[in-house]
Amino acid sequence: MVTGMAGMVSTANSNSVRLLLFIACLFSTAAWGGDWRFSRKLALSERYSDNVNLNVKGQEQTDWITEITPSLSVQRAGARLKVNADYSLQGLFYANDNTRNDVRHNLNGRANAEFVENWLYMDASARMSQALTSLNGGNDVEDPVGSGNTTTVGSYTLSPYLKHRFGSSATVEARLSQDGVLISDSSASDTSTNRYQLNAVSGSDFLPLSWSASYLNSNTSNSGAADSGNEKASANARYQVTKNFGLLAQASSEKNDFAGASTQVLDYSSYGFGAFYTPSRKISLDALYNQSDNGSFISGNVRLNPTARTAISFSTTERAYGRSYSLNLAHRTKRSNWNVSYRDDLTTSQQQFLNYIGSGFLYSCTSPPPDDELLFASKPLTDPPNCTFVGARNYFNQTLLNETYLSKSLIGSVRYSLRRNTWQLSLFDTQREFQIRSGGDSTRGLQASWSLRPAVRTTFTLTGGLSQAEVSTGNREDELWNIGLVATRQFQTKVSGSVEARHRERVSNQANSDYSENSLAARLNMAF
Repeated sequence: MVTGMAGMVSTANSNSVRLLLFIACLFSTAAWGGDWRFSRKLALSERYSDNVNLNVKGQEQTDWITEITPSLSVQRAGARLKVNADYSLQGLFYANDNTRNDVRHNLNGRANAEFVENWLYMDASARMSQALTSLNGGNDVEDPVGSGNTTTVGSYTLSPYLKHRFGSSATVEARLSQDGVLISDSSASDTSTNRYQLNAVSGSDFLPLSWSASYLNSNTSNSGAADSGNEKASANARYQVTKNFGLLAQASSEKNDFAGASTQVLDYSSYGFGAFYTPSRKISLDALYNQSDNGSFISGNVRLNPTARTAISFSTTERAYGRSYSLNLAHRTKRSNWNVSYRDDLTTSQQQFLNYIGSGFLYSCTSPPPDDELLFASKPLTDPPNCTFVGARNYFNQTLLNETYLSKSLIGSVRYSLRRNTWQLSLFDTQREFQIRSGGDSTRGLQASWSLRPAVRTTFTLTGGLSQAEVSTGNREDELWNIGLVATRQFQTKVSGSVEARHRERVSNQANSDYSENSLAARLNMAF
């Protein structure tokens, strides 16, 4: 079967045309008029590697890699139309082996429109980036060294919806979504998904009772695997007895349809009753006793805001696949930012790509000058105030699979600044439990950096990290570590440059799988 997206590979199929036409429609909204902001950039780099293919010892090959990356950003923040799009075209040219030459498309685009005031809306998004095809090769999807281990993945979402507030009675939303994931090779299936969603939330007319209800029906067509689908419905009610205390009730039903699903996962429902207690703005507690197809269980939610700069939320419940947890912690001080999150879900590679799971988007914010702060978001932000998009990077790398799996991921980061020094530490631990085949895989690790700014326009950054990948098939375990030094200089307001030296190694429990690589690079960045 011939697959691909226009510009990604030499051939193209109907999916490629669909994606490119969708992108054209998404960003041809200039007819709306208004204030549009365009920014253009060009990055040039030259890299030398003593093991460009990340081969085992004795089979290393050296090469020079030239990179030319023009990029364009488009933004509009109007009352009825918001657009935020970042696109880059990365050209890679190898001096000693031109068969490796490649062109990569990277896109993050989102648009939100209001067609009929307080009634008809549209959300749209398009994305294109690299993804791993195997954990056995290089583990950085953004690196031109060892890049034969990646493929280009594109996704699109088109979601018109009706949303209206019926006075003080209720707010109702009816949404139709069409999304797709297109993969440039046969490492995993292309998917096309239709979703139908209804949501209703009560207004003040019902007080002291408040309620909400939702329904979701999703059907996915897979090009190289069995089709799948799921259906979810839920209803929740809260009754305020006193200022700080009230009663809770919930009912939910979940049906899943995919190859390998157990009877428990296929059909699951529950109902429960409980109470909530909110003694102050700093603390809120919910607890429910529930009955389900698999017996009774306790669910609950704790929200803490001990200070204006600290927010903690923790919840637990029972899902079709078992006990589920969620954790979010955010804390900031004058000099530091702390973030920790945990989530689990029954999902697929394609769905995680659509939802940006595992990706981070970095913004440099100045408010007010000269205090610079880095803003790290799990999804692209639409015109964040006083912020400039810096780039996107994966928290963790996972391979594409034709598989439904239970994903469990823990992500944490901390950033601390003191005078001319900035320290950053990030960690991740993610596991996948396969539902169709037996076994699973896991990736975990940490990355640290220390940045020193000896002068206003000069920064030195020392980086180092360690990660581990385990694959149950073949009982493979790999350990990877890296260390690097980058010197960056801001020559002019719109011109900067950097030089980099790094070393990385992999140690595996499989024979003939260890490698090491040294690399030197120089980079020039220009904005127009």
